[in-house]
Amino acid sequence: MSPRLRTTAPAWAAALCLAALAAPAIAQIEPGRVYEGGERLSDPETGLTLTVPGAWRAQLTPDESALIVAPVEGEGYVLVLAESMSDADARAQLSRPIDMGDGVILMPAGPVQQVGAGHLSAPFTIVGAALLGTIDVRLTSTGLGVAFILLSPPDIAEARQESMRELALSLGVEEPAARDAAAQASGGDDAWEPYLRGRYLARFYTGSGYTESTELWLCSSGEFAYDSQGGGFGGGASGAMQSRGQGRWSATGAGRTGTLILEWSSGERSTLDLEYDYENDRLYVGGQRMLRGNNERCR
Repeated sequence: MSPRLRTTAPAWAAALCLAALAAPAIAQIEPGRVYEGGERLSDPETGLTLTVPGAWRAQLTPDESALIVAPVEGEGYVLVLAESMSDADARAQLSRPIDMGDGVILMPAGPVQQVGAGHLSAPFTIVGAALLGTIDVRLTSTGLGVAFILLSPPDIAEARQESMRELALSLGVEEPAARDAAAQASGGDDAWEPYLRGRYLARFYTGSGYTESTELWLCSSGEFAYDSQGGGFGGGASGAMQSRGQGRWSATGAGRTGTLILEWSSGERSTLDLEYDYENDRLYVGGQRMLRGNNERCR
């Protein structure tokens, strides 16, 4: 892991920090204590919840100013900070340099992109370290903005960004729930439909001047909503491609594989293969890995 970066920018470090995270199954986060992949952390006072990605670990920074999440093997890490902020506040912060302390400064390297509902992202170059930076901000329904600051070697930046997005999408404002991996027993005989009920699934891509997002809300009522956007930098994701729809969903099968059926309101029908990778706690829909997040649209 790279040396610790002390955050000195008040806009990111003030107000609320996830240093108070705790979960019913574990003690309140304490300095020096390490939390393993799959553990769900929550702050009972604010209702914020967060799940450590598989093959990653989390602990407080020595100064207790932030939560640091790093892979078990390899370089790169994510700093998690939060405070009260609006969409305009977040966009302003993502558009200017950020002094991380110890001579490390994050310089904006592109426009702020909206990669999902209440989810902003911006790329940064780093002065003083041979790393690339990406900052995602999730805006919650309670007025909090949670920043996920990824610093990573350039050659593995894309893989690290995927894990950072998984971490960001796990953010919720609700009581902690059993982690996704535990929702399917190790025997591999659990039904897919109850597992997917109430899920929010998303896939994001940003690179080479292009950004794309796919979001799917699977409501417990049996209804679904779909939103897919893509476009070049400067005009937002909606400039080049946009597709939205809704309808009814169902799923068949159990264990590692299954089928997701989407009955669109237009009368069309889509059938997508489902696959669950138990070893790496990953979900694939139609052959593409989908990240699982907090469903704030429907239950």
